[in-house]
Amino acid sequence: MSSLAPILNAGFAFAAQQLPPDTRPVLALRPSSYSCCQYEIVTARYMPAYRPLAPWRDLSGDDLADSGSDQVLAWASADAILIPGSAR
Repeated sequence: MSSLAPILNAGFAFAAQQLPPDTRPVLALRPSSYSCCQYEIVTARYMPAYRPLAPWRDLSGDDLADSGSDQVLAWASADAILIPGSAR
């Protein structure tokens, strides 16, 4: 996990220590299934009330596992990027 230090220093929260607010869009760091990189960043939402057994969803509401790993290692708020005029 030492390779995650630059990400965590860039404003990402370690998912094992802190989860994002429910349903808010985030940039999620997860293991990549591609040979060119170890990690990838996807847009996601944490929705435990919607799907308690698979709470990490993409923005359309589909399980993150549908497009790769559903293991989110770190996340950063994406409100300012994805929601115009957001003050968060």
